[in-house]
Amino acid sequence: MRDFIYPRYDENIERELIEHGIKELYSFGPINLGKVNVIGKGKTGIVVLVDDNKVIKIRRSDSPKETLEIEAKIQIKAFPVAPKIHDYGRNFILMEYIDGRHLTREEKIDIIIDLLRKAKELEDKKIEHKELARPYKNVIVKPDRVYIIDYDSASFKENPLNVTSILSWLNFPHLANMYKKHRDIEEIVSLLYLLNKNQ
Repeated sequence: MRDFIYPRYDENIERELIEHGIKELYSFGPINLGKVNVIGKGKTGIVVLVDDNKVIKIRRSDSPKETLEIEAKIQIKAFPVAPKIHDYGRNFILMEYIDGRHLTREEKIDIIIDLLRKAKELEDKKIEHKELARPYKNVIVKPDRVYIIDYDSASFKENPLNVTSILSWLNFPHLANMYKKHRDIEEIVSLLYLLNKNQ
């Protein structure tokens, strides 16, 4: 467990994990932290495999954020667009493990449409993700659907701009502007299907 408290050991983090029944973690994933591998590493935490169905985000000991609780509460509200949260505390978020791949620019139209609808779902819940201008880092693709992950920068906002961020990333500024005016996701979906058909 100690090796997963990064970059410096912090007994408060370990104590909270143990109090919540987290006693064993697996060295697994593409990112090496010296003695262990992890699934993900960001400015506020690292993501570690707990078992076949769960991962845990552990707050970094040098994190600029004092707690992961706000992020967890936003992610709970974002479900089912986001992975399901099982438990959380100041130093961790225990959640569903989504075993998929990251988004690319070469996705099939159905994946893009699903992503745009999920982004709209977040908007309907007043959640602005703030990292969807670079969605390849924050979207996991499975054969049947996409998940939007990592709510570290997210916040509640009256008029969130998730869909326009994705449309801009896809190099459709005219569709982004159209969406901003009307907020009609089905209009955008129809136009994308039409554009895709004509290619």
